[in-house]
Amino acid sequence: MAERTPNSTGELITFGNACGFHLDGFVFGDDSLATCVVHVHGSLGNFYQNQFLRLMGRRYAEAGMRLLSFNLSSHDGLGEGCRHDDDFEYCGGSVVEFDRCLDDIEGAVAFAAEFSDRIILQGQSMGCDRVLHYLLSRGGGHDCILLGPCDSYRLQEMWIGPEKVEEQIERLKRDAKATAELDWLPSREYGIRCGGEDYVIPITRRALLSIMEGPVFRLLRLDKPMDFQLEQRAIVFLGGEDPFQTAGSEAMFSHLEERISRLTRCFVSRGGHSLEGCEEAVAAAIVEWVKPRNG
Repeated sequence: MAERTPNSTGELITFGNACGFHLDGFVFGDDSLATCVVHVHGSLGNFYQNQFLRLMGRRYAEAGMRLLSFNLSSHDGLGEGCRHDDDFEYCGGSVVEFDRCLDDIEGAVAFAAEFSDRIILQGQSMGCDRVLHYLLSRGGGHDCILLGPCDSYRLQEMWIGPEKVEEQIERLKRDAKATAELDWLPSREYGIRCGGEDYVIPITRRALLSIMEGPVFRLLRLDKPMDFQLEQRAIVFLGGEDPFQTAGSEAMFSHLEERISRLTRCFVSRGGHSLEGCEEAVAAAIVEWVKPRNG
């Protein structure tokens, strides 16, 4: 039997990112709400699939906040997209380079600023890396919500071993075909093998190299920490049953507390990577965390 979700006040929307690419999404909440949480999805994700977004949309609206959830250029695996001038291009997490997220988030922030005077950035999984990268690269001083941040370098190390990640990078660059726009890699090159999870992530060479040589393999790497500092407020959720926490939640909390000056912990012992089993508790914790600046 199909599950039905109670109606949420809101609408489907489309806006342009900072380089004119069309992005689709959904805004929960009505026009009277001044605070907007902008949700940034994870690897090969999209604006609607994570079930916790529906619940958050309702809970945030009840607490006087809006939620904007949108498709980045790197949504899903491979898709069709267009710019404002109707030029067609392929998009998707399997083909788009990681840094494109900066233009995407900038477009979402500009769109949210049309109806909100306070914007909070929320990322889940690789969306956490995207939010941190945006805050460090483009600034803005937005408070942030990080849901399930993980050490992507270590996850890839566990996937590709015994080959070293650095060896893999050099091999992929050496074997690149100069004319191949969609240079799809064999399934052995990228995936998750950790905590009982074992699955392939389809990707092209250029997209994978942009992840491996970019901020994703540095921002949350625990064995060789990247030195950065953020002064804004942040709340970080980690679940005790998150299979992607390769060194345990305490190590990740400590890593982020050293780099974000005003960080609030949100730990749920039975919580999963995508908030499985703890959606209500996490949404409630975020609402309480926002309240001091929401009045």
